[in-house]
Amino acid sequence: MARSIRKKVIAIVEAAHLRRLVDLIRSCGVAGFTVIDGREGSGIAGDWSRDGVFEAVEMKIVHAVTTAETAERVFDKAAVFFERYPGIIYGYDVEVVRGERF
Repeated sequence: MARSIRKKVIAIVEAAHLRRLVDLIRSCGVAGFTVIDGREGSGIAGDWSRDGVFEAVEMKIVHAVTTAETAERVFDKAAVFFERYPGIIYGYDVEVVRGERF
């Protein structure tokens, strides 16, 4: 079966700001995404764990696969978003089957 190259975009954001991020990626034309819970990690502010935290510091991870053009729109808007809200966004090329779905 033929494979296509698409962009995988991954964003990590505090749970309190998840809806804003989801609205952003939808406004860019992303057709679908998956949100999973961040359990623990480490960043510029130090180590963090989901155990015993309030929603304000609970992290969510958003995964989306899309076209290069749509990913570029997401990154452009996300640059402004992440100046205001804590988190990161990154992406890379992936191979997919049924590329027309993205």
